Amino acid sequence: MPTFRLLRPALLVVFPLLLVFTGCERDTAPGATAPSANAEPSRPPPNTAMPNPTAPNFTWPASLQPFGEGYPNPGDPCRRLGESPAVTDFLDHTQVLVGCPGRADDVPAATVIADGHGKPLAMIDGVTVIAVPPNAAM
Repeated sequence: MPTFRLLRPALLVVFPLLLVFTGCERDTAPGATAPSANAEPSRPPPNTAMPNPTAPNFTWPASLQPFGEGYPNPGDPCRRLGESPAVTDFLDHTQVLVGCPGRADDVPAATVIADGHGKPLAMIDGVTVIAVPPNAAM
């Protein structure tokens, strides 16, 4: 009992601090916009040209390190994303990151979100970053 009496004041300070700090949000990657709890990735201002995934001059931003021939199938406009500073805050062993040119409601991203049960995370350099469960990414 005497030990508890000594620890009680410390516990009264430590537990509330833990509750406060566990509610903090992580920072987003450079160039990314943080989505709110119920929102999809932010939209660019009106009249902003968005990349066209079917345009022959579309170039994937090197900051995302895209790889593969397409996602989920070769020739599809989306790509898996490699580890890079732009997506470091989204890396997780429980998900695969996929990037689709354009907004989350454009056909390429919307297809990945619906078919692979993906979750849009952010828009980086005109590409929607989507978290997909690993079993859906095969």
